Amino acid sequence: MDNLLLFGITFFAATLQAATGFGFGIIAVTAFLIIFQSTSAVQIVIIITFAMSIAHFFKIRSNVPMDLVKRLMMGCVIGYPLGSVLFYVADITMLKIAVAVLILVMTAQNGYERYRARSATSQRFLPMNKRYCTSVGTVSGAMASAMAMPGPVVVGYLTQCELEKNVIRAATITTSTVSYAVALVLQMYLFGVDEKTWEYSLMLLPATFAGLFFGEYISKFINPDLFKNITLVVLLISGVNILITL
Repeated sequence: MDNLLLFGITFFAATLQAATGFGFGIIAVTAFLIIFQSTSAVQIVIIITFAMSIAHFFKIRSNVPMDLVKRLMMGCVIGYPLGSVLFYVADITMLKIAVAVLILVMTAQNGYERYRARSATSQRFLPMNKRYCTSVGTVSGAMASAMAMPGPVVVGYLTQCELEKNVIRAATITTSTVSYAVALVLQMYLFGVDEKTWEYSLMLLPATFAGLFFGEYISKFINPDLFKNITLVVLLISGVNILITL
């Protein structure tokens, strides 16, 4: 039963990731922490999401805004060691609370900006300068190495910038691919990855790639407004779910 549940969660999370550019970490880390009751859940998500991100990157690389990604990655470099420290000192409950609070704050801020944009005569976008991107990248990098979630803060920021859907997806996926690679190296070097974690990761790869291909297919039918609404709903449900299951 647990294996079937793991396959189902992985397929759904991979579908969401492929369709929107983020979401695997939010869904999988939340569920895997409940199932495994250990921080190995984070390592499993890092491994399988890294594999998926590499495959996904080759499909979206033509849409990648490299200048924007470089600015984000400058911040990620600062965030990676900070996240590793958090992973080392935090227990499962602390990780859950940190994830939930951050997700809900992002959801509230993003929802408020969308509400204000609808009531205004012209939409106000966030700037994409070095200061903003470095700050977002730092949080993203920390979340990558601590909780296997580099994407939420990036997509939460980029959906408030003047960018179209496919560019947001491409920037988020590219940033996440690099972040997962770094996070995996840090986990292996600093904490070690046991054999059981690798076994679970390999077992879940078929469900991961099935979700990837299905998500790529349905992404063609998601318009920009629906894309942003899905983002908000997924963030809200995930944050509330983590708090409920503490």
